[in-house]
Amino acid sequence: MEYYFILVEPSVPGNIGAAALAIKIMGFRHLWLVKPCNHLDKEAIKMAHGSGDILKNARIFDSLQQALEDIDFVAGTSAKKRTAHEEYLDCSALPDIIIKKGKTIGSAGIVFGREESGLTNDELKKCDIVTHIPMVSEYPSVNLAQAVMIYAYILSGLI
Repeated sequence: MEYYFILVEPSVPGNIGAAALAIKIMGFRHLWLVKPCNHLDKEAIKMAHGSGDILKNARIFDSLQQALEDIDFVAGTSAKKRTAHEEYLDCSALPDIIIKKGKTIGSAGIVFGREESGLTNDELKKCDIVTHIPMVSEYPSVNLAQAVMIYAYILSGLI
């Protein structure tokens, strides 16, 4: 099984670097970026500390649709409940969902939205499921790189 961490229009190079670090230290390899800021900026490289290979090998896409073309199962992430899906699942349920899919899927993508506004309803509709990180407080939401770390940790037991 291959896992892809997909960031849609990230605007802060440091978040991309910190996400790359989270991906690597949890044992994953794939960072995909949709219309990113400069992911090789000095700030991104600094925050990636030891995971520059993840940054340098990041695939860049012009659209989320393009990034999802070869992925079998897609989990969107959202801090806010939107109208795109009826059900928003706790992120801790994701490993069991993937396990139950078994050999019917060979790849899974986890999609993260913009730092300021998250994923749009149209983007969430492209996802098979939508998940969220349960929080005691609704605001402020989790930082993009922190969200990537939480999901990478949750999924690391599957690799």
